[in-house]
Amino acid sequence: MAITHCALALSGTSLILGTANPLHLGLAILGSQLPDLDTTTSTIGKIFFPLSSWIEDRFPHRSITHSLLATAGIAAVSLLVNHFWLLGDIKIALALPLGHLLSCFSDTFTKQGVQLFYPNPAWAISVSNPRRRLKTGGAGELWVLGISIALLVFGIYLANGGGITQKVSQNLGLRDGIVRVYNENAATNNVYAQIKGYWASDRTPADGKYLIIGNEGKEFIVTDGQGVYKTGEQIITSKVTTEVGEAARTEIRNLTRLL
Repeated sequence: MAITHCALALSGTSLILGTANPLHLGLAILGSQLPDLDTTTSTIGKIFFPLSSWIEDRFPHRSITHSLLATAGIAAVSLLVNHFWLLGDIKIALALPLGHLLSCFSDTFTKQGVQLFYPNPAWAISVSNPRRRLKTGGAGELWVLGISIALLVFGIYLANGGGITQKVSQNLGLRDGIVRVYNENAATNNVYAQIKGYWASDRTPADGKYLIIGNEGKEFIVTDGQGVYKTGEQIITSKVTTEVGEAARTEIRNLTRLL
């Protein structure tokens, strides 16, 4: 069903590209519907009736539009548009073909399968036992739909935290991931460091939330509003995690404890 293709494309794109951007997800939805341009009975086929009618008259259902060849063509067009329009976001170029690819691959689990390697006429079917293949609109597909929606929610949760890699980095306190969060968000948002550690001067606890105002390698320059400190020097850290806050409007003035 169209809604299942949308859910699969959304969850897969969110998890694979690590995004919750509405534009990326919207392109993934569009990509997931493109395979069904080969039939005038589909939703997208009705919208683009002249084109779908032309394809339907010349190619079998689930052949050319459900193939890796079509995915490659969509990817090429997306990359060219991204390049010449100077969009500067590779995820925009990847979302559309990824949605198409996920839709085609999901159809290999159905009873009919797809001609994934068109113009090779062989039908690609992922499940050898015909009884275990999905029936359109059947109970099996409803399970797939429900799981896809759950994965979409999970994917958006991860994306808002920087993706799977970033979540692992955050939980483990890995500096590379923390520096990446700062570099990706510092231009537009305040980024805070949740620090566990102690003051180098008197070994008293320095645990708390600090605004990051810069970094030198894998160390951060932070402030608590009363002074400016550098991790690894003034503050010896045992663990640092980051949190992206409000739009950056904070001005640092008259700081007395300079490095």
